[in-house]
Amino acid sequence: MVQEKVTRKELEAMRVGSTRIFNLIDGGKVKSALVTCQQMKNEKKMEFTAKPDWENNAVAITRNK
Repeated sequence: MVQEKVTRKELEAMRVGSTRIFNLIDGGKVKSALVTCQQMKNEKKMEFTAKPDWENNAVAITRNK
């Protein structure tokens, strides 16, 4: 399922240790997802590992803390 963006609500709902793959509409949205992960780290003290797949406009996000 292709989605418009990764939301903070979706990231907050993830359990520690879980990984989710987000298929986004374009590469710009992948970059935005990476920025959102960094903002959550700075503001909410949550930690994520994000692995972008630029060719497929997707990002795999794992919640670490």
